[in-house]
Amino acid sequence: MKKILIPLCLMAVASAGVQAQVKAGKGLVGTSNSAVAYSLPRTTLKVTVEVEKESIRKGPYARYAQKFLGVMAPLADKDIYTITGGKIGFAEEADPAQVYTMENPDKSPVKIYEPTREGFMAAQMDGAAPVPSAFRPAAPARRALRGNVEAVSLTGSDTSFVKVQVDRRSTVEQNPESAALDAANMIYMLRKKRMELVTGDAGEHVFGEGLKAALDELNRLEEEYLALFLGKQFRQKIVREYDVIPEQGKNSAIVCRFSDLGGLLPSSDLSGRPVLIEMTPEQKAQNSALTRKSKDSRGTVFYRIADVVDCRLTDGKREIAQSRVPVYQFGEVVEVPVNSLK
Repeated sequence: MKKILIPLCLMAVASAGVQAQVKAGKGLVGTSNSAVAYSLPRTTLKVTVEVEKESIRKGPYARYAQKFLGVMAPLADKDIYTITGGKIGFAEEADPAQVYTMENPDKSPVKIYEPTREGFMAAQMDGAAPVPSAFRPAAPARRALRGNVEAVSLTGSDTSFVKVQVDRRSTVEQNPESAALDAANMIYMLRKKRMELVTGDAGEHVFGEGLKAALDELNRLEEEYLALFLGKQFRQKIVREYDVIPEQGKNSAIVCRFSDLGGLLPSSDLSGRPVLIEMTPEQKAQNSALTRKSKDSRGTVFYRIADVVDCRLTDGKREIAQSRVPVYQFGEVVEVPVNSLK
């Protein structure tokens, strides 16, 4: 509806022959029907954290592994999380705290604002972005990931163990130690059969694809029996994205919290250590010629120059990711003169 009303108002002013000037003021202070409210942009950091989850499931005969196989096995289930990487991107949006009113925007020879989902936002200055080219980082990552969590590998039903042994031929219930002994004997028998196939002692008629299929099946059976003692181990990759809105005067923010046993946690969960985004402004925007304030606001509009910020994603003393990002909140709000059309 705004897109229809604004042109009508502009036509009314033009038809009346009113000589108007482009000017802007802070807040909603419009004095004419041709006034337009617009917002200055702000930067939202898109922080991506990658975690690897290692799941260990103990085998039902784990406590007999040392006795029958001579190896140590995990005696409890556990999940271990490790941060493997991260990325720092950014996006621009309208800043609700930086709203201005522009009078007679039709009198400007250049595009002053553009529509966004949040409302009208300051447009690029005469085809150039509000960030001066000298401050612009090379190839900023503006692509935002869709979805908050991505499971790259799934464990599914593979975490389960066979409850009926492959070689069981009797309905008589065995105690766990006897069943573990039978499973250990089966492992040694499978290894013996495999050696006989490899050395040719199993016969002269097993060769080619038949030999390969037989060895693959023996390996599969041995892995199943070994899992009854040694358990199973799985790895899962989890990717999660967080939005961080920088605040002027604050050079760090908690992205989330992390625990080796609990993984990625909300920032309010004090059971984990904080994962921080540390921001160091380069303070180059303040030295721009555009930052000189105009004594008379008539014939000017307000824009925002972003300052390039060195952003570091850290877990304690360990650096996970680093990127140079233009952040409007650390920059300057400037008044840019605009020549009015007659």
